[in-house]
Amino acid sequence: MNEQLTNKEIPYTDNGDGTISDPVHKLMWAKEDTWLEKGRLMTWHECQEFVQEKNSQKFAGYNNWRFPTATEARTLFDPESSNSDVEGCEIHLDPIFSSGCGFSTWTSETRGAKAAMGFDLRSDYEFWLAKENSGFPSALRLVRNIVRVAEEGEEERFVNNGDGTVTDREEGVMWKADDSYIDLDKWVSWEEAKTWVHVLNNNRFAGHQDWRMPTRKEVQSIYDPSSPITDKYGDVVFLVKAFPAGSAQTCWTKTMHRTDRTLAIRFQMYNGDYKWHKMGLRSHGVRAIRDIKK
Repeated sequence: MNEQLTNKEIPYTDNGDGTISDPVHKLMWAKEDTWLEKGRLMTWHECQEFVQEKNSQKFAGYNNWRFPTATEARTLFDPESSNSDVEGCEIHLDPIFSSGCGFSTWTSETRGAKAAMGFDLRSDYEFWLAKENSGFPSALRLVRNIVRVAEEGEEERFVNNGDGTVTDREEGVMWKADDSYIDLDKWVSWEEAKTWVHVLNNNRFAGHQDWRMPTRKEVQSIYDPSSPITDKYGDVVFLVKAFPAGSAQTCWTKTMHRTDRTLAIRFQMYNGDYKWHKMGLRSHGVRAIRDIKK
């Protein structure tokens, strides 16, 4: 699981344009949430329209504002920080953010078409709620990634090669564009994931025989919270734009536990977290990778 710093260790910066920067997590937050801007409770769908509105206005000069993931929303919570919500009650949000806001925020994480996750800043609490619910949670706090802007003429990092593969020029690796769930239309265990990769090599997929399972860090490199797409079931996952929609929510890795050889890491494409799971559990996908020979 990703280690979380407390707010006291995060050197927030007020940019003076209605935004707050978090250089540790490379995030920029709106200083005010929808409650402060709209003065009312908002459904998840209304918040989607709010995001579109702010992006069309290029709020603070940017058009890539979005919902936070649950992991990102959790970075805002610090039990040592004290702020106040719209009802004057205490929330654990750094006072650099405007007071009088909502006590919670919608997140991008969804369950099917009807439910979405919210995060409560009063007690570090996640919950599922109907997207149409207008009474709870109370607001949305916009976020965007702080990213380096490519200079004119600079090559893109990720390139879809048009043959079912995606090249990461920065890391010097090639990915299979589709994962096992798109190919097989079913979940696989860790051993079945290895077999699927073995079949790719036997068939010389895209002309190569050195496909393998990725490490946890390699999968994490293609997780992009600024790029929401839909998975096999229509839920939101975050994957760099060079990859197609329709994949699994999770990806097996070849990263195995040092002492318990029945466990391997599963990376979660819907929130950027990773966990140890039993290798015999058939509820994951895998995405093949190979090293580019120089």
